[in-house]
Amino acid sequence: MTELRIWHSSRDPYHCVFRMIRLLKVKSEGLSLERLRILDMFLLYPSLLHRLSLPTDIKASFRELKIEHPKTTFVRLPSNASVWQDLQVYQSASLKQLVGRGLLHQSDFQERIARLVQANLPEGLASRIDEENNNDQHLMTLLVDEIGSISMTGSSGLIRRAGIPARGPVL
Repeated sequence: MTELRIWHSSRDPYHCVFRMIRLLKVKSEGLSLERLRILDMFLLYPSLLHRLSLPTDIKASFRELKIEHPKTTFVRLPSNASVWQDLQVYQSASLKQLVGRGLLHQSDFQERIARLVQANLPEGLASRIDEENNNDQHLMTLLVDEIGSISMTGSSGLIRRAGIPARGPVL
């Protein structure tokens, strides 16, 4: 019997590092770890944005992207809460790698803020990230600038809108 191994970017901490750096390159002043984790989930699975309750102005920007609905993209996609839970171990490992390699400011990280140390980012990686971000410019703007501006807590906060558990992970 032949073993079948399937790779998916959701189970790859190095791909997670790449996605997180992409998000942080757009938001140079940094993002809270919780916000970064949520935005990473939506960058990995943009179709999950269909499940997100968005304010009217942001909803219009989302519709312009014409992202396929999960029903047409996946046979079965777990709930946002399940996806969120599954990503936690990979996101934690990725964040530790970013700090360990000097790509995040240590003092900010201790305050639960992820802020990229641009000078430590290898040139080849930086150019690849810039290329990806340029290709997905409208999605990155929607995620970081628009969805990323929604308050995290409260009845209309990002956590509630995203349908994820309110209690965040511990690193």
